[in-house]
Order: sequence, then structure tokens, then C-alpha cells
Amino acid sequence: MGKFDFEADPNFLKQLGRLADVEKFAAQMIAESIQILEKNVRSEVGKHKRTGNMAKSIKRTIPKKNKKGVWYAVVRPTGTTTTYMNAKGKTFKRKKPYRNMAILAHLEYGTSKQAPIPILSKAINDSKAPIEAKMREVFEREIKK
Repeated sequence: MGKFDFEADPNFLKQLGRLADVEKFAAQMIAESIQILEKNVRSEVGKHKRTGNMAKSIKRTIPKKNKKGVWYAVVRPTGTTTTYMNAKGKTFKRKKPYRNMAILAHLEYGTSKQAPIPILSKAINDSKAPIEAKMREVFEREIKK
């Protein structure tokens, strides 16, 4: 029977211990990178004049952990609007307030009278690489501490 002994580098063991504590800085990784998505969604929504004040209503949530232990944050339009704009650019008062999220869903997926305009899809695709880079940066910064 053979015997195997080795000594691990203390710095390596310290980094492994920090990797086990990813939960501690997962929220920070999301919090710092979600700003990129919020900026891109706001930018894309702002390009469409029929969205009115929707760009101002885009907000991000704080990072949360769901029941399955997955960390997440959301970027979405909030609030309601009391006006609408027709195809000619004329603004009218709505009979009832309408949710900005529903308006964005109609823009993204289209309706029977309107072709889809992929606002969220484009913002998400444009944000993937910068978000991954930011998360990697935060991760490496936290590991080095």
C-alpha cells in the first residue's frame, strides 16, 4: 500500500474557500451588472416614440434569491400610462390607465394589428457580452480580497 502526502499552497486553499462562498458575492455580481441591462433596455425603448414616457418607467429590482436558490434581478417597465399615441403621432387620453409592461409586451411580440418590434430581445443580446465581462470582473475582484 502506498502513501501519498502533499502540501497545498495556502493561497490556493484560500481561493478554494472563497469559491465555496460564491453565495456571498453572487448578489453583488448581479447588482453591478444589471445596470448595463437597464441602460440598454432604456435606450432601446427610447428609440420608439409610441412608447411615450415608458423609458422613464424602466426600473431594475435588487438581486433576490428564489426558492430554488437561484439569484436573479429583473429589469422592467413599471407604472401605468393615461395617454396613447396613434400612428400619425397625435396623443389622446385613455379611458382607463394601461400598464407599461403590457404596452412593452405588445411591442415585443406584436398584436393582430401590429408587427412585433424586438426591443427586449435586442437589448438582451446587446447586453450579454458586457454583463458577462462585468460579472467576471466582480468575481475576480472578490476572489482576490
